[in-house]
Amino acid sequence: MIKKLRNFFDSIIFVFKRKKTWKLGVYGPPNSGKCVTPETDVIMQNGEIKPIKEIFDEAREKVGKFNNFKDFNELYLDIRELNLILPSFNHDNLKITPKKVSFVYAQKYKGDIYNIETRSGRKIRVTPEHPLIRISNNGIEKIKSSELKEKDCVAIAKNVALNSDLLLPQVAEGFNISSNGMVQAVSKFHNPKSISVPSYIDENLVRFVGYTLSEGYHIPNRIKFSNCDKNSLNDFEFLSKKLFNLDCIKRVNKGVHEREINSKSLTDYLSNILNFNPGTSGIKKIPSKLMGMPDNLTAELLKVLFDMEGYVPDLDKKTGPEIEFTSKSKQLVEEVQLLLNRFGIVGRFKEKIVNGERYYRLFIAGSDNHRRFREKIGFNINHKKERLDKLCNCGLKRNRFYLPIMDLLDNIRKESGLFQREFFLDSKQVARMKRDNRITYHRIVNMAKKTDNKFIKRLAESDNLWDEIKEIKKEDYDGYVYDLTIEDNHTFLISNGLIAHNTTLANRICQDWLGETMGKVSKIPHETRKVQMKEKIKVQSGNKTLNFNLIDTPGIATKIDYEDFIKSGLKKREAQVRAKEATKGVIEAIKWLDEMDCVLVVLDSTQDPYSQVNITIIGNLAARDIPVLIIGNKMDLKRSDVKRIEAAFPQYKVVGLSAEYGDNIDNFYNALFKLVR
Repeated sequence: MIKKLRNFFDSIIFVFKRKKTWKLGVYGPPNSGKCVTPETDVIMQNGEIKPIKEIFDEAREKVGKFNNFKDFNELYLDIRELNLILPSFNHDNLKITPKKVSFVYAQKYKGDIYNIETRSGRKIRVTPEHPLIRISNNGIEKIKSSELKEKDCVAIAKNVALNSDLLLPQVAEGFNISSNGMVQAVSKFHNPKSISVPSYIDENLVRFVGYTLSEGYHIPNRIKFSNCDKNSLNDFEFLSKKLFNLDCIKRVNKGVHEREINSKSLTDYLSNILNFNPGTSGIKKIPSKLMGMPDNLTAELLKVLFDMEGYVPDLDKKTGPEIEFTSKSKQLVEEVQLLLNRFGIVGRFKEKIVNGERYYRLFIAGSDNHRRFREKIGFNINHKKERLDKLCNCGLKRNRFYLPIMDLLDNIRKESGLFQREFFLDSKQVARMKRDNRITYHRIVNMAKKTDNKFIKRLAESDNLWDEIKEIKKEDYDGYVYDLTIEDNHTFLISNGLIAHNTTLANRICQDWLGETMGKVSKIPHETRKVQMKEKIKVQSGNKTLNFNLIDTPGIATKIDYEDFIKSGLKKREAQVRAKEATKGVIEAIKWLDEMDCVLVVLDSTQDPYSQVNITIIGNLAARDIPVLIIGNKMDLKRSDVKRIEAAFPQYKVVGLSAEYGDNIDNFYNALFKLVR
């Protein structure tokens, strides 16, 4: 459909009417938004994990605009000034780096939602147009969720390093501070004991939080730690005294030793300073300040958590050869995986119902992962140390993740003029690898040491793995969906490590005709045959706003041939009717120009601007004396020539723009707001 439309018309027109609500006209077929559902948890660079809806709401409150945003079908918000940073995946060099969020977006949506689950238990709920990053024999590409299929392999995070401040803020409201620095919580009914407090995050505080998270009973005014390991009990008691100058109550409950601290000052301090709040086991989470620590402190926290909640199998009893971490808190398990990502360790998620309650489990498989865990993290408890040594030495292969690119690699081999045994390092398994279309990461890493091929080296040194899609289910949805615009890379990470490709503001405004917003794409040319309006949309950039209704119009053409409809599968009579309706739609779209005061024309900068339809459109605008801004789209492509557009229409301002990547978006917005002021 898109190719046929391009043959007719290679431009879009955005039209504004001078009213309180502007009218923005889009000349092209309707399509649909690229968004995720509101509960989707997004990873921030400072270690916080927040639902995307919460990110949107907080941003809206900080900029102080659009309190009644639910009156609008769509809303963009420029938040570049907020300097919100999150880890983002670059699918060119396969690296994860910090990037700024430029815009947040909300849209009312009614239609299909795709529930995608990978083989390692990672899940996401997205609209059909929302892209993920896929690897196949075609290479690495972003692909719409509606086009994904089971057994496709999509990108998940492997190496992620977050950053948080190790300095702790001073206590403020709700506390009394003595001259010697002791801190006391304010209470109406009693006089809590004062405590000493640390000024920065160190190994001692990290271990204390680890104990409290795993085996701790953490409620207001009280923390109780239970365990059978005497060394851990003694360490908890030591840390309570050293950090907070608090003595523990010792007791035995049903044969289990306990250490208990009764202190409102302590639980209030942990809540206010670390955001480490009392809660049941199902809502436990790691304080965000502990998510972006250096390697040594991260390893210390993981060591305590796995000492307490981790399970290492006894291979002598022929149990499953995987390290396991289990919790009733889904967020805690995902945060543990995120901390393991700092060391390149990736596990799989699995859920289990026990006595009617749901537990979340993380499994770490493969001797390579086990050796990395031993080297970077390890255990303090002796029997777990011994079992880990056996796992590391038994040569377990990790086949959960692989790359389905054997045809692609074989083409690279042939171009290099190498034999199979030279390129793949041996020829024993190559036939099977080709049949199954899979190659292991271990082999890719070894191949990278023997070749100068840049693609293979990128795969070997990447910050991601490729996870096979296990299941895709559709469901009906009626509600709001959300998205973020990330500078440069256009991707963000959700809490379980899946990498999602975002939409861009340029795509939403300038590329509706490309099949990426507003409705379903049809294979039939000129499927949109009448002007339609989508109301109550707002765009905000800095301290400037546009409030508009979106005018969705048919593709404009100087000639509409019914044979184009026949080629799309319609019978002759139906094709003739469609062609007639499409012609009427084009006439109606042109008539809309009579009501407009400002027009934005978007031309393909890789094509000759002197086309019949472009000249017709510009001529119509000149005859009406309508102010015009011309956008030279696709400036990221080598064939782009914005100067050619400037030469063709010297009477108008021309701004180059990449709607695909959002390049030059600031200049576009400056020119756009000048056009409508």
